[in-house]
Amino acid sequence: MMGTWALVPQKDFARGKSRLSATLSDEARASFARGLFDHVLLTLRQSGALDGILVVTDSLVVEEAARAHGAEVQRDGAGASTLAQVIDAGLAGLARRGAGAGLVLMADLPRLSPEDVRALLASAAGHDLLIVRAGDGTHTNALWVSPPDRLPTAFGRADSFAAHVAAGRAAGLRLVVVDNPRVAFDVDGPDDHAALLGALRPS
Repeated sequence: MMGTWALVPQKDFARGKSRLSATLSDEARASFARGLFDHVLLTLRQSGALDGILVVTDSLVVEEAARAHGAEVQRDGAGASTLAQVIDAGLAGLARRGAGAGLVLMADLPRLSPEDVRALLASAAGHDLLIVRAGDGTHTNALWVSPPDRLPTAFGRADSFAAHVAAGRAAGLRLVVVDNPRVAFDVDGPDDHAALLGALRPS
């Protein structure tokens, strides 16, 4: 059995970041979504801590971008209508590949670093489930689970963090919650985008 694979779900870049439509043009939003995706995949590769990367998508454009980073690709099935179903199908795909664990990461984490990836895997040692809550306190930005298909996920739900914790406890899993501000920061709406631009702007 292999070690941990990363799993990154990504819709077509042109359909991504719809909540930024009041701030960015359609072309700019697609370019921004592609930049976030590229950053996450490059960071995962640079961490040197993973046995592989699997991108789950319904888009040929995303598939080509993922393969350019050396990632494997699983296309969304017709029956996967929710984010949780897409991710669960991806985790099942990791299990079929022989992965010992899956690290689910969202594709919009601009502050994610290789050190963060390595730290998450170190924190997961001795556990069955690791969860990183998003900055809003209710969503989940990262989830490590061993084996990959051990637990149905709740991604896409407004209360996914609490749901993941509850499911892990109900299943009797060895659970650890990690609070990491860089992994917690994602870009969903205009305020997040403004915060990111403020951090990037020279003082």
